[in-house]
Amino acid sequence: MKVCMTAGGSGGHIFPAIALADACKAASMDVFFIGNREKMESIEVPKAGYPFFMIANKEFAGSIWAKAGVMLGQITSLFKALLILKRENPDLVIGFGGYVTVPVVLSAKLLRIPILLHEQNAVAGKANAFLSRFADGIAVCYPNTQIGSNHPDVRLIGNPRASVAMKLVPDKNLIREIGLLSDKKTALIVMGSLGSVSVNQILKRFVSLAKVSEHQYIIATGRKHYGAFVEGLTLSDNVAVIDFVDQVGLLSQIDLLIARGGATSAAEMLAKGVASIIIPSPYVPNDHQRHNALALVEGGASLCIEEKDLTEQRLFEAAEQLLKNDVLRQRMAMSAKALGFPDALDRMVGWVHEFDRK
Repeated sequence: MKVCMTAGGSGGHIFPAIALADACKAASMDVFFIGNREKMESIEVPKAGYPFFMIANKEFAGSIWAKAGVMLGQITSLFKALLILKRENPDLVIGFGGYVTVPVVLSAKLLRIPILLHEQNAVAGKANAFLSRFADGIAVCYPNTQIGSNHPDVRLIGNPRASVAMKLVPDKNLIREIGLLSDKKTALIVMGSLGSVSVNQILKRFVSLAKVSEHQYIIATGRKHYGAFVEGLTLSDNVAVIDFVDQVGLLSQIDLLIARGGATSAAEMLAKGVASIIIPSPYVPNDHQRHNALALVEGGASLCIEEKDLTEQRLFEAAEQLLKNDVLRQRMAMSAKALGFPDALDRMVGWVHEFDRK
């Protein structure tokens, strides 16, 4: 069986696609990707070892003249995608989101190639919302995901990254290597791999409050913000500030995660069964991180503090309450586990097999 995958723009789309590609490859399928020549996928997909066919496609935004140029580019991208799909002749096309998927999925529809979509967030992105009407099936990660159309075959599958998180064997010495004790309750604070300038300003003041805690805090600032964060900062023995953290590796060793509401972070946290405080980024399309956070709150796995309401005092009080309350925190962890899908890859590969033409 031969499968084409298309995903673009961000790791939240690309890494779940690569995870599924690895599982399909392990199931003796041939996999190739179509993506944007100038975006993240053009680096990450070849690095993962998969054939990568490039098209040039841009977001439909800007002035009327910019939009006109994008429209012409869409036609060119559609033609190139048609040529690639006709030549490679896949049994199935799977779209994971990002505007580059639009010409690929439309080409598959024209060629009568079956189409699956995977939506990682609680609210579908613009590309998946538009393409949902052309899909044969849509995989989602939340029970009440807003797709944009009433599709007859929407399945609650989960995020492939949840399965990856479950399979990783963590280094049990990570907390000690960071410089903290392994027998104290620990919270990890990480605002994505790049960090957040706005939240870091609050976290720098948070450090002073955390000094009086009987618990431990690990703060990951993001590499480019680390120098500014630690400048003039006095740390206590129970607070570690680092530039980058192996979040997945630490999930099985911490008691509380304080993080953004990105799809991948949520999937990993749910699969590992960790209580969390979500601070959704207000700077993402469709406000999808807030919707993800609300889904986790509704499921009993998380608390949500919107960035506009965030202060060091409020965050400290919420974190301390959860770290001190074993019953509440463990109940949240159990709820997280119930919302996670550690078998997401098996579920998705099983669905892919349904389209095998052999």
